[in-house]
Amino acid sequence: MSREEDQAQYTTPLRRIMIAVDDSTASMQAVRFAGRVTPSDAEVRIVCAAGEPRAWMTGGAYSAGSAWMTDAIADARNEFRRDAERTLELAMKAFTGRAASVEGQVVGISGEAGAVVQVLTETARDWRADMLVVGARHQGRMKRWVDGSVSGALAVCAPCPLLVVPVEYEQHGEAAQGAQAANGEVHLARILMAADGSPASAQAMRAAARLAGPQTALRAVYVVDRSSVSADPVPGSVLEDALADLGRKALAAAREELEPSGCAAETALVATGLMHDDIAHAVLRDAQSWNADLVVLGTQGRRGVARWLLGSVAQRAIEITHLPLLLVGPGAA
Repeated sequence: MSREEDQAQYTTPLRRIMIAVDDSTASMQAVRFAGRVTPSDAEVRIVCAAGEPRAWMTGGAYSAGSAWMTDAIADARNEFRRDAERTLELAMKAFTGRAASVEGQVVGISGEAGAVVQVLTETARDWRADMLVVGARHQGRMKRWVDGSVSGALAVCAPCPLLVVPVEYEQHGEAAQGAQAANGEVHLARILMAADGSPASAQAMRAAARLAGPQTALRAVYVVDRSSVSADPVPGSVLEDALADLGRKALAAAREELEPSGCAAETALVATGLMHDDIAHAVLRDAQSWNADLVVLGTQGRRGVARWLLGSVAQRAIEITHLPLLLVGPGAA
């Protein structure tokens, strides 16, 4: 790979942004946050589900083949589609004048398990999205896009990086309004990345750098999982020292990985508590203390003596985060 191609991995913005919405507060928060990371020359596609109404099964007062039931199902289907179109229109208005193009798409979805993941994955792949954005909490009566299990599955299956925006982020206040670039665009001010020295970690850093502007500060952290060695027969200090040494090597690799981005980057070795703590909590604590706008995780990472796997950390982070998460899975380009 040439130096120019290497640099492009870090400096080429994400220009095809797909956002999945429903009628929840979380979705609208996701739309607002997506507006902060969308370049003015980006193409935006917003998709909304129109769920299929459930038919009554034969054996009740009516069957799915009854004329009354057929009409009722058709009316319900039309109502679901109108609801989806109204939600889509509201979300699209948020991008008026903020992107090169904005289009909406209503997609049908069945009630089968995994249908949400399949529809979003296929739609993002067909459209060749650079990033998929979803909200992390949902309320209301429309078919929901994301809960913890769906977002976790998307992080593995999605053909592009997945940005998960929790509704709590709005409630806690945005850490920063972003760095103002010379062309007037607003970029994220602080992006924190978890590093474990794996190819997945490096891939996540490259995706994070593509969301950064010239004034964005980057921070890579390696977590020494002290809770995992507290019950080990080998003296804790010996294992902790070994893990810390692995962490320093991972952070050195992270510094080298981030150098082509041109952004100010720092690294830090942090640790969990000895009990009732885990890596996801440690990463998010550090991110909140550092006032990060975004936390970035690879969804597959190191196994073995390093004792932690970014994939499992990402799953746990989805459940507890109050900050937006960028999850970069093995299928992401």
